[in-house]
Amino acid sequence: MFQHQVHVPAKWLVLSLAGAVAMCLLGPLVLRVEGQLPITLQSLVVMLWSIFWGWRIGVASTVLYLSAGAMGLPVFADGAGGLHHFFGATAGFLFAFPIAALVVGVLAEHVRRVQFLASAGLLFLGQLVLLGLGLPYQIAAKQSNTAFLDAVVGLLPNVMMKVALGTMVVVVVGRLAARQGTPTS
Repeated sequence: MFQHQVHVPAKWLVLSLAGAVAMCLLGPLVLRVEGQLPITLQSLVVMLWSIFWGWRIGVASTVLYLSAGAMGLPVFADGAGGLHHFFGATAGFLFAFPIAALVVGVLAEHVRRVQFLASAGLLFLGQLVLLGLGLPYQIAAKQSNTAFLDAVVGLLPNVMMKVALGTMVVVVVGRLAARQGTPTS
């Protein structure tokens, strides 16, 4: 969305650090909806940063965020942190974050104008990448008998809520940028 405005490596560093800080601040937050699995905000922030700034800054921010969590900072869902999360049931999701950031960021760089439908599609695709890479690992690590498709269907309400929330953020940021005269294409 805004990546065409970033040409100086120092800006890349600042934006990557800012993205990592945003992920560290919002990553621990979990939305609890009655009757649903908790909704973590980690993946939403990963996708949004990649949509806004492109794959390079998105992936760099995500790797910095994961590094902070690996060092023990309480930046993962529910304030968790530590290297052991990269060997537990959620490791597949953590390793999938930079891959999803890459996919979403590359595609966002090729979208002429990231608006409602494009942002919803990018966010949904990013969530599918995370589920496709993270769920099989989680099912295997927990030695669960849950079928992959059953797990995906169970998570779809959460995915759709994240997509809706993320789409609103992209639209609002895009409109605010347009008011300020900042091109978003």
